[in-house]
Amino acid sequence: MSKSKRARFHLKSGETILKKGMMDYCSTGAYSHFIPGDSVLTDTRFHFDAELGVGEPYSIDLPLTEIYAVEKIGIPFLTRSMRILTDRGSYRFNAFFVGRWYKPVKKAVEAARTKAQETAENE
Repeated sequence: MSKSKRARFHLKSGETILKKGMMDYCSTGAYSHFIPGDSVLTDTRFHFDAELGVGEPYSIDLPLTEIYAVEKIGIPFLTRSMRILTDRGSYRFNAFFVGRWYKPVKKAVEAARTKAQETAENE
C-alpha cells in the first residue's frame, strides 16, 4: 500500500499536542472486539488512526467541542476503558492505565468548552 493511502495524523495550524500513544478502539462497543491504533489528543480534538487487517486506513476525529462526556467504564484494574460520548455516537477506547488518558481528555474537553463559552460571550 502506498504511504499516501495510510491513515495518518496531521497537526493543524495552531494546534498543540497534549498526549499521544497507543490505544485500542472497540468497534462494536464490546471489550473483546477492538482495532489497535494510535491516538493523539490536541487542544482542539481527539484523533485515532489505525490500519484494518486488509491494510485499509481507519480514522476517527472528534472535535473537543462536540464531546459532551468522558467516562471510565469496565471492571476496575481488569477491563478499564474510556468512553467518549458525542452527538455522533459513543466511542470506547482501551489503554493500559486508562486514567492516563481519561484525565487529560476530560480536562481538555472542559478547557475547550470554557474557551467556546468565552468566545460566544465576547461576540
